[in-house]
This record gives sequence, structure tokens and C-alpha cells, in this order.
Amino acid sequence: MQETMTVISFSTEQLGLMLGMGLLLLLLPLLFVKLLGSAFAPVYKIPQRQSGIGGLLLLTVGVVLAESLYALYHFGQGMSEMIRLVDMDRHFLWPALQTLIPDLATALFLFLSAGILTCRRSAGALYMATGLLWLGGPLTAVLRHYYLGIPLAVDSEPTASFLLTCVLTLYLLCSDRSALTYGTSAGVRLYERRAKQ
Repeated sequence: MQETMTVISFSTEQLGLMLGMGLLLLLLPLLFVKLLGSAFAPVYKIPQRQSGIGGLLLLTVGVVLAESLYALYHFGQGMSEMIRLVDMDRHFLWPALQTLIPDLATALFLFLSAGILTCRRSAGALYMATGLLWLGGPLTAVLRHYYLGIPLAVDSEPTASFLLTCVLTLYLLCSDRSALTYGTSAGVRLYERRAKQ
């Protein structure tokens, strides 16, 4: 018996259209965050210094939002599997529900963090969003360990989440843009130094 192989080829226009649609899907959430965030004025504005939602702060909020949407996608997949499993045997309801808790917690904490970073303008809001970022990132790895039995190891689950959360936290707490946008003590010092000049 002879095997047949199907070859699918795309034209340059089709490839361009697919690439454009993919970029549009990536940029739409960032555009939404930028528009929503610009409705809320930064605490401090200084000439020659950027403040407000934009630049790396916009990218940071976009990463947090993308992480929350990815966790929500996994939650939806797990929910459909849970429904199918429970339909076969109702005794699996609680064990199946437990497998959904980590992704639901991740999606909830990270979505709240992105929302606070976008719509609130105070130092307390920045610190709350950073705390929620830690709850949605590394703490969720511990939930996955507890509910799903995924081992906590240096080369697996918690490490990437921990490193990403560290990078995002360092940017949020140390950058001039976020200090001016949320009015942290560093933002106050920058503003007062500029006012004295």
C-alpha cells in the first residue's frame, strides 16, 4: 500500500494575512490597556521623564495580563475535561475540581494585578498589585504541588514563574516611570528634586 502525503502551501498574501492577524491579536490587549490606563492620570509628571501607562510599564502590564489569560485558557481546558470525567463517574467531582484551583487562582490574582496597575494611581495600589503578582506566580506553583502533585524542583514549575515575578517586581518597584505613575516615595523625591531646579 502506498502512502499519500498532503502538502499545504500558502501564498505570500496568505502568510502576510496570518502574520498580521497574529500581531493584531497580540497588540489588541496592549492597545486596550494603553487606552484604559491613559484615562487615569499619573500621580506626578516631570518634563523629560516618562510617566503613565506606556513603554516598559505597558509591556509589564501586558505580560501580567497575558499570563492571566493563559491561566484562564488552561482553566477552561481543565473545566471541559472535568465535565467529561464527572459525566462518566460523579465520584470524581471533588478530585477533578481540585485540579482546577491552581489555574483559577493564577488567573484571578494576575488579572486583579493587571487591573490595579492599569486603573489605580497610588503607592498602595502598586504594592497591592505586586503582592497579587506574587500570589498568582510562585504561590500558585505551590498550589500545583499540593493539588496536582507536581514536584517543586529548580528545573521545573516554580523556577520560571519565580524568575519572571522577580523581574516584573524589580521593574515595578525600581523604575522611575512606575515611581512617578503611582507616587511612591522615589517618585516624590524625583518630583521634589525637579521642582527645586
